[in-house]
Amino acid sequence: MTQDTLHHRFCLMLAFQTVVANGKTTKTQKMAKKVVEFAKRMDEFCNLNISQAFSSGTINFVDDKGAAQIDDAIAIYIEELRTKGSTELPQDKESLIQLYDRLQLRKSRRMQWPFYATAKEAKVADLVLHYLDEEIEDMKAGAKQ
Repeated sequence: MTQDTLHHRFCLMLAFQTVVANGKTTKTQKMAKKVVEFAKRMDEFCNLNISQAFSSGTINFVDDKGAAQIDDAIAIYIEELRTKGSTELPQDKESLIQLYDRLQLRKSRRMQWPFYATAKEAKVADLVLHYLDEEIEDMKAGAKQ
């Protein structure tokens, strides 16, 4: 089971529990749809607000060159999507790749925050060494960085 699947299943279980705790029956198809919709809203809420719920030290982003500008652009696109329901993305592939890479990093950070918050330095160092070894192996194999 993937991390995303576990996360979605957890939201669904919480939504189910909330509906049952409020005295509603979940046996009807209509109520089951409401539970699923509630779970989706819980998931969206978590994705949008995780950084406000936990100390910024647990999910700080890497200060990549240009990351602040990309994050500013992402914030604009998010706001346009929220308010207008659509947004106009850049048309060039390089800009789209920068946005995509940054959004992947941000999602990964949100999903990994419990690890970042609790991992000891030795564990993180071991993982860094593991990925450095993978980089060396990829270079030996002729893979591009």
